[in-house]
Amino acid sequence: MLVVPEKFNRNNPAIRAMGSPADTGSALIKYMCDRIGVANLAGLDLLDLGCGSRFAEAIINRSIQLNSYVGIDVYKEMIDFLSEEIDDPRLHFFHIDTRNLQYNRAGVPLTDHTILPIGGKRFDVICMYSVITHQLPNDAGALFKILRRHVREDGHMFFSAAVEEGNFGYREQFPDAPTGLSVYSLDLLTQLLDAAHWRVLSFAKRVPGGLPNQETILCAPI
Repeated sequence: MLVVPEKFNRNNPAIRAMGSPADTGSALIKYMCDRIGVANLAGLDLLDLGCGSRFAEAIINRSIQLNSYVGIDVYKEMIDFLSEEIDDPRLHFFHIDTRNLQYNRAGVPLTDHTILPIGGKRFDVICMYSVITHQLPNDAGALFKILRRHVREDGHMFFSAAVEEGNFGYREQFPDAPTGLSVYSLDLLTQLLDAAHWRVLSFAKRVPGGLPNQETILCAPI
């Protein structure tokens, strides 16, 4: 069993109240598979950007099937812990020092040309939970372009975002804490995806193990 120190659990208190990280992680993985239209991740390669630790806990502690899992996060201490503690050849973890006003202010600014520490590897599924919810529009657009380089042509990207109706484009829910909750109009989010050569396959409200103000978007590469 993988036991992750509490200090590495940075999920919202509302999510923690739903169950253990392994349980909420398992629920999210199942929901993602349902949306993609697969029974499970058996035989598939998964990239989890902004990974946190709960998918690792779910995979190890709930015996999730998959071919490989790569987790990338700005939280170096957590990535070091997962790399040292997990002895499973399917799972690999990488630190990336990119700037985020909420989680890594001293990091290197994101650009369309930022290189992920995974070489040219491509994946069947790419996911981001509670990542775009903490990104300025330029950074969100850059992430979509970066990830497009790492998806297989028949693969998918699945992510959560705070989306509201209207033509406002983008706003911060908490102006005094930029990227505390970055809210997008569907039009702007679609424009950013189009520019990165993704097409939206489906859009849905509220996910199991997620916050009520986050929607989920399933995309395929163009």
